[in-house]
Amino acid sequence: MVDKPGGGQPGASSGTDRSIGELVSDATDNLSRLVRLEIRLAKLEAKADAARIGRSIGEFLAAGVFLHLVAILLSVTIGLGLMELGLAAWVSFGIVTLFYLVVAAVFALIAIANLRRRQGLARTAVTTSRLVGVLRREIRPPRDGDGAVVAAGEAAPAEK
Repeated sequence: MVDKPGGGQPGASSGTDRSIGELVSDATDNLSRLVRLEIRLAKLEAKADAARIGRSIGEFLAAGVFLHLVAILLSVTIGLGLMELGLAAWVSFGIVTLFYLVVAAVFALIAIANLRRRQGLARTAVTTSRLVGVLRREIRPPRDGDGAVVAAGEAAPAEK
């Protein structure tokens, strides 16, 4: 049984009077052990989550296959239903086909509109070009009044 806190592993010292160096060593050893255990726990949790996500993706794919089959069967059913209303077979299935073409065209137009609204990597391009300029010494990094470099996103203070 350990008679004082922190007296067990990893810095096992049995004396009651311990130096500051031993206490600091124990603290850093305990902290590094704690960090290692936290990282190990995070890896185990991430692995379990990844397995669950993988199974879920497989289940979504299976559902997608069955929904695709349902769409095909529904299309045939609608075509046969239009035939029962007195339309010719080619007209009935032509109407179903035109419906799917209109739906596909709507999705394509929405996709084109979304692509035109994209911004690309505008901010990344600006910061990368600034970084290249700083590295080539073409641009000086902004500094505050004390001569310290201003962090990204901060405004440099006004001159006095």
